[in-house]
Amino acid sequence: MKKSVLIILFSISINSVFAQYVFPNFSFENWTDAEADGWNSNNVVSLTTPITQSPDAHSGLSAVKGEVTNFNTWTAPNFGSYSGSLFQINQNYATLNFYYKFNKLNNDVIVVTAQLNTATGYPTGFILAKITDAASTYTPIALPITYLPGDSASAEIAILIGIQDTVLNTATAGSYFIFDDFSLGWFTALGVEENNFSNEKVVVFSNPASDFISFSVPEKNPSNTISVFDITGKQVVKSFVSKSSRTDIPSADLSDGIYFLNIQNGENTRVKKIAIRR
Repeated sequence: MKKSVLIILFSISINSVFAQYVFPNFSFENWTDAEADGWNSNNVVSLTTPITQSPDAHSGLSAVKGEVTNFNTWTAPNFGSYSGSLFQINQNYATLNFYYKFNKLNNDVIVVTAQLNTATGYPTGFILAKITDAASTYTPIALPITYLPGDSASAEIAILIGIQDTVLNTATAGSYFIFDDFSLGWFTALGVEENNFSNEKVVVFSNPASDFISFSVPEKNPSNTISVFDITGKQVVKSFVSKSSRTDIPSADLSDGIYFLNIQNGENTRVKKIAIRR
């Protein structure tokens, strides 16, 4: 599928360092009063809710959906950083990454804007991108961050995402996006289907998991090194070799949250995102 000329879709490298999941509720699992925890929207619950929780998730149990509504002729979704409180970061990342679907009607496009600042509010970088092509399945994208001259360290980022018509000053009711799994840095751990094992399937049983992380690999006589990392890239399960097609990893000592199961065979690594929930 041809991608928009106004964005850059980076190739995914599973052997790179982990992307940084610095955003609160980056996988949109937690919602309160029709709002994704830690994020802001233009919802007015008694009138219109362009932003809703969607069960159509890339990972986990939910994602965020933004749809143009019929309220007041039309109301486009606006979604981003929490009102009055920007997302805190600690370095100058190369890209803003996420997975998306886009039900595109007429000339509508998804508009993604972001501004990065120092701790004192001085601008350090920005994103201004448009996603122009429809996507019926989850599509990974990495939007490059343009930095201003100088070597100032970024300490916060503001993000705003919406839908607009490129020809008319409107948007079409029924156009919608679905987003999941926001990160900063480079796409890595979430791109399982893009690595050297693209034709093989790792099956995870009971995800979210509770007492055990259980999975199977398609090889009849595997020899895989298994490890588990948390969302910061810290290893939380000591590496071990599994020579079984099905493996069970005790997870009773892991706190509820998101983890990455690494299955390494030689130079190739498969990664599955696991949720622990009891």
